[in-house]
Amino acid sequence: MKNYIRNLLPVVLVFLLVITLNAAKVDKQGKTWLSAHSDPPTININGFWHDQAWGTIVLNQAEGKAEVTGRGDNWDVTGVVSGKQVYLLFSSHGNIAYSAVLTFVNDTTLDGKYDSGLMKENKKGRAMHMTKKQS
Repeated sequence: MKNYIRNLLPVVLVFLLVITLNAAKVDKQGKTWLSAHSDPPTININGFWHDQAWGTIVLNQAEGKAEVTGRGDNWDVTGVVSGKQVYLLFSSHGNIAYSAVLTFVNDTTLDGKYDSGLMKENKKGRAMHMTKKQS
């Protein structure tokens, strides 16, 4: 049994290294993905938002700026507002775990989809419905 574990350990370490090296990084692929969405923002999403699956997500957007930062469900959130679209990255230690594309419905509702990694243009994703919490 000890030999089995000793032989398996290098395989596991290599596997983890490959996953880490292949993980999309916020400061590389993430910034490229976000910068592709650069229309001037026409909305402000600053505040506390709620999604049934994600719980409370805090989004910070300075007035007139496109950049978004925040925190939600133990993830760091980085994103941009482009027109009435919201593009968010959920990451941990700089590695992107999820991304979301949301559309502004009204002052209290954002609807869209999210998926693991970076969203592709035609990727279906899972539904995300965020409602703004009253402060």
